[in-house]
Amino acid sequence: MSVFRTSSNQTVIQTYNLTTFKDCSIDHSSDNDTVVYNGGNTVFDQALTIPVPLTIQGPNYFFSDANDGIQCQYGLAFEINVNRGLGLPPSLNQPPPPPYREPPGPDSASPPITIPAGGKGLGNEGFKNGLSVHVIACAVLFALLAVNGGIGVVFS
Repeated sequence: MSVFRTSSNQTVIQTYNLTTFKDCSIDHSSDNDTVVYNGGNTVFDQALTIPVPLTIQGPNYFFSDANDGIQCQYGLAFEINVNRGLGLPPSLNQPPPPPYREPPGPDSASPPITIPAGGKGLGNEGFKNGLSVHVIACAVLFALLAVNGGIGVVFS
């Protein structure tokens, strides 16, 4: 992939046609050998980044046809010879890291949770009343009796 950093009043022309490249004009190109990239921006003179995929093996020609190709005629044109390769190296074949987010400041922290000591709180009233202790003790007693054969309970 080639990345062009330009402005919205420029275009990037990618062609596989040597004649189109030498003429610095897309006037005689065909739809299957030339692509015009302009970023789709309708606001004049804005910063623009245009990614151009390099998918066709062989010579890929690039130029700007702004001002009827004058920039190309003065040398704003180049060729990239695309070959088949091994793909991206492992260091580049990873998704980009997530964007940096400013950590929350001290004013945005949530207030601490307070559990009341003597009253009803978040689920601690069972042990305070002793109810849950009795249920647990009965369950342990029945389990021990069942394991030791003390009562005729069959678990399946």
